[in-house]
Amino acid sequence: MPARDRELLIIGAGLIGTSIGLAATAAGWSVRLLDADPDRARLAASLGAGTAAPPAGDNDDAPGLVLVAVPPAAIGSACIDALRTYPQAVVSHVGSVQSKPLAQVEASGVDLARFVGSHPIAGREVSGPAAADRDLFADRPWVLCRSGRTSTAAFDSVRTLALDCRARPVELSPGDHDRLLARLSHAPQLVASALAAGVAGLAPSDAALSGTGLRDTTRLADSDPHMWGQIAAANAAAVAQGLWAAAEPLLHVADALEASALEASAEQAEQQVVELMRLGRVGRALLPGKHGRPAVALASVHCVIPDEPGALARLFVEVAAEGVNIEDVRLEHAPGQPLGTAELAVAPRDQSRLLTALADRGWTAGAGAGENL
Repeated sequence: MPARDRELLIIGAGLIGTSIGLAATAAGWSVRLLDADPDRARLAASLGAGTAAPPAGDNDDAPGLVLVAVPPAAIGSACIDALRTYPQAVVSHVGSVQSKPLAQVEASGVDLARFVGSHPIAGREVSGPAAADRDLFADRPWVLCRSGRTSTAAFDSVRTLALDCRARPVELSPGDHDRLLARLSHAPQLVASALAAGVAGLAPSDAALSGTGLRDTTRLADSDPHMWGQIAAANAAAVAQGLWAAAEPLLHVADALEASALEASAEQAEQQVVELMRLGRVGRALLPGKHGRPAVALASVHCVIPDEPGALARLFVEVAAEGVNIEDVRLEHAPGQPLGTAELAVAPRDQSRLLTALADRGWTAGAGAGENL
């Protein structure tokens, strides 16, 4: 009996594997979970991501699709094993690098018609099944990378899974994927880590003076070092180019600033900084906004929040009573004080009305600079 459609085996019950299991189960797939650590598979299953048991191995229980969600260094060998173990199944993976696993699969001599590389462009700086979210892929790109021998049926099977996870399938060649992701994901991760590493030598009392900007720009520094070491090594040349692209304008600015300090002339340094920040604004404007749509300009409202149960919920209720939609929210805690600030991103037309309404209800609120989302 051939492998059955909508029967999915996920190998690797981490953040991505478990999130896919949650989304696929909700979409009606029958999902089984296999992990080198059985406790991880059982935890993922307890969250509703599927059943913590591999297929029985007979033809009646063969999966139609096997999805490999293991650490980057193990993807190639895991895909080869899956293609050999489940000869009727389509095999895919969710790795951040595509060219190297494909080369490994090609060299093994297995059936390439059943193999499709893929990469959902979604994730978090935390890992493990407990961090999984079935909405992780909603409106996010899911890149599909077929080889020259991938069958249409295999490609369509993985595309269907992406759609059922509410993602937006995008097809790229493996090489194009790796070049783009080096610039859009891999190099930014290392740049964020470098920014945070620059703080590592400071005394805690000195680091406490940092504002929200440093925290925002270094969020990715909490990511798993070993996983990212494997990603960078697997895509080394493209990541190196991405790092040079990020470093070159900074080095020019550093040279100009150093010359300015020595020559007591700030004009050239100022121009270099202005140009860097101008290009930064251009690049940021290219990034997708909410739900993958083009970014739109929003206004912001800053509101002081007492650090007590129910305060934030009360603010949200009163904003909703005004008929204002909160597009995004950031929270900042005031050092050493029992209060914080909520920055609410709202439509520009709602900013003035919301400020008046909050003041009438006793909140301390003010207008912020706004953002694109």
